Order: sequence, then structure tokens, then C-alpha cells
Amino acid sequence: QCTEPQKLFNIANELLHTEEAYVKRLHLLDQVFCTKLSEAGISSDVITGIFSNISSIYCFHGQFLLPELKTRITQEWNVNPRLGDILQKLAPFLKMKNFLVERFVKCWQRLPRAAVESPSLEGFKNHVYKQEVCGNLTLQHHMLEPVQRIPRYELLLKDYLKKLPEEAPDRKDAEKSLELISTAANHSNAAIRKMEKMHKLLEVYERLGGEEDIVNPANELIKEGHIQKLSAKNGTAQDRYLFLFNSMVLYCVPKLRLIGQKFSVREKMDIAGLQVQEIAKQNVAHTFSITGKKRSLELQARTEEEKKEWIQVIQATIEKHKQNSETFRAFNSSFSQEEEHLPDSSIASTSSVESMPGADGGGALGGGDSCRKSSKSKRDKEKQACKSCSESFNSITKRRHHCKQCGAVICAKCSEFKPLADNSRHNRVCKDCFLQLSASPCSPGVEAVGEQKKRLAAEKQSILAVENSLFSSYLQFLEKGKTWYKMWVTIPKTEPLVLYLQGSSQ
Repeated sequence: QCTEPQKLFNIANELLHTEEAYVKRLHLLDQVFCTKLSEAGISSDVITGIFSNISSIYCFHGQFLLPELKTRITQEWNVNPRLGDILQKLAPFLKMKNFLVERFVKCWQRLPRAAVESPSLEGFKNHVYKQEVCGNLTLQHHMLEPVQRIPRYELLLKDYLKKLPEEAPDRKDAEKSLELISTAANHSNAAIRKMEKMHKLLEVYERLGGEEDIVNPANELIKEGHIQKLSAKNGTAQDRYLFLFNSMVLYCVPKLRLIGQKFSVREKMDIAGLQVQEIAKQNVAHTFSITGKKRSLELQARTEEEKKEWIQVIQATIEKHKQNSETFRAFNSSFSQEEEHLPDSSIASTSSVESMPGADGGGALGGGDSCRKSSKSKRDKEKQACKSCSESFNSITKRRHHCKQCGAVICAKCSEFKPLADNSRHNRVCKDCFLQLSASPCSPGVEAVGEQKKRLAAEKQSILAVENSLFSSYLQFLEKGKTWYKMWVTIPKTEPLVLYLQGSSQ
């Protein structure tokens, strides 16, 4: 039987060996797959999207984490038996791994189209996947490794903490590490499910020969299987195949091929407006029908149980689609109502003045009504377009904002200005008000703000110097769906849980 200290060492040793295997897998992704995809003629945008952070993750684990673990476990363990302090430094990279998978899911859906444009991709699969170093495993499988690694850290740390004495010096650091890693593990498990779902869609896409563009994160394969279609002319049964997704049904004809395309899409039926029901036909058992907007199909299952299962699953998918559609409509409706009831101080005050009797030079009540109608018309018109650029609003790409100084209705582009005295993202003002506030003696001038920025930048330079960093490197950075640009990334020794991003010009 092992003693408790020996059990702790065994767990640490397992962490070291699995980390060594993990670094080898990262090397395979960074040095083999990335290069081979380029040689296969795949678009550089797709390759950059898939492997955008692999090099940085490989660099961190290969040059920092693995050497530290190896030194601690093989050379220092007798005098310093700790893991928590090292694993805490892993925290900034956990989100990067989840982001990697999110990017991979988005870019992987572009690969089928890239394969059509580049026939050499099939040769890439046949050649690279069969290499001994790849273990006959696909790129999708290897890309899961950075995310699957996070739950493995969590399991090893939990086991380590169970055997770690309460009074151990490493207790506090190990618990903090587990807290950070467990949070990341929840995200990674969700990312793994997304990857598995995307992998299923890719398999179906290849079996359909690329006839339908189904590789989309919004799509989900619910059920598939063989079915018999009853001919409308003579009632004979014909072999068919159904793919049921959360948004559509693909009615397919099997192709007698050993490799390549297995099915051809005969009909695509949207779930919206679809109906399924059991039908009774003489001398024909286990039949049901699917009725869409353009076509109705009479189908026959092999058994009564199979028929009931198809009907139940299709009906459940229809109901869920209806619920999602109603929820989406209700959200849009409430969002529009909130926008209509947003305060508009300047327009409201103008309206109250214009509606006063005699405001237009006449004291008649009719004149007041006329002004009120004119005011409402003006208010409605101003709510439809930005005061500054006059572009029309919509609920998705051109949303309304209000100047916190004068209350004018403006778009996001025209409300990027913030009062200098309070640079809060919530206190945005229009350009006119910003110029007034800038000129006001009560607010700091542009020069004062510039000096403050220079001072803060100088302070950061000493913190972010390469010699004071645990890790520093250039990374590609994407913000809010805009284009990628280069950033200098640093993890300072004084703040191992903080990731600093600097523009390449700094």
C-alpha cells in the first residue's frame, strides 16, 4: 500500500506524463496539420481561423508549463511538493482554448466548400490521416485535444485535493486552481458538445455529396434512417432515406456506391408548417404521412414501433420549433416596445412647449391640437433616423441610442463620444454635446487627458517588460466580428492571472 505522500507524487507524475503527451499532440497540430493544409491549397483564411491560437497554446505548454512541471516533480518534489502555484498560472490560457474551439467550429463549416474548390483536400485526408504520427485519427479528433485537456486537469486536481492534508502549504493554491479550472471545464464541455454536433453534420454533408449546405452551428441532426415511400401511381414501396433536423427534413434517394456520395436529396421540407399524421391503408401496415408547404409524402416504416417513433420525434421537433419561433417573436416585440418607450428629454420638452396655447402666436385650442400633431409627427420622424447622420434605424444593425446630455436619438456610430470627466461607456453623448463639454472649464482638457494616458502607459511598460513576464508573444486578436489584427500579449510575473493585450503600434 502507498503512503499518502506517495499517492500525491503518483498524481503529480500522472499529470506530468499526460502533459508530455499533450504537448506532442499540440506539436502535431501546429507543425504537421497546419503545414499540410497549406500544401493542399486550402484558403489561408480558413487555416488562420482554425489554427489562430494553436501556436501560442503550444508555446505556453511546451516552453513554460511542461518545463516547470518537470523541474518541480523530478527535481524539487522532496523539498517543495506543490502543484497549485504552477497550475494557477494556467488560468489565462483556459479561455483561449475555449475560444479556439469556437473559432474552429465556425471555420470548419467552411471546409466542405473549400474541399469542393480544392480537390487535393481528399488526397490530404488519405495521405496525412494514415501517417503513424496521426494514429489514423482525423483533424477534428486532434482539435478536440486542447479542450478535452481542461476536464482532465480538473479530475487530476480533484483527486490531488482529496489526498492533500488540510494543513498542507499547497492547499490554498490548489483549491484556487481547481476553482478556476472547474469554471473553464464547464465551458469546455459545452464546446465539446458543439464540436461533436458539428462533426455529425460534416458526416451527413459528405454522405449527401455536398448537395445541401447543412454545416451550420444552428442546425442539429435529430434522427435519420431508412424508410419506404409509397408510390402515388401504383402504391409500390420504394427505398428512401430521411434526415430529420431541427429546422428541416431531407427526403433522399440511396445511391449504390461503395465510396463517395451515398444519398441524393429528392425533397427538402421546412419544419415550419410541417404536419405529420398516422394513416390507415388497406393491405399496407405501419404507414404515416408528412405534409409540407409544397409536397405530401406517404411513408411506410418496417415495424409499428418504428412508425410511432418517427411520428413522435417529428411531432416533438415541430412543437419545439413553434415554441422557439414564438419566443423569438415575443422577444422582438418586447425589444421594440422598450425602444419606443425610451425617454427622450429634449423632444418631450419641445413637445410640451409647442402644445401650450398661444405657442404659435394664436391662443385658440385648435392651434394647440395642430401643434401637438406636428410635435408627434416630428418625434416619430426623429425616432426613425439618427439626428447626426440621418441614417434610418433598424432593430439589428442600426439601433437607437440617446445622448445623455441633450436626449437626442442617435446611432451607435454617432454616440461613441464620452464626457471627459466621466469616461463611462454608459454616459455616451452626441458629437455636439461632446464638443461643448470639451470646451467647458469644469472638464479636463484634451491635453490633460493625453498626459494622463502617457503616464499610465509608462507605468505599464515597466510591468510588461519581457524580462518581467511569464509569457509574452504576438497573437491574432478579433473583436466583435471585425477583422483580425496583431496584438502583443503579456502575462506579468507579478500578476499571473492577468492577460495584457497591447496594440502592435505600442
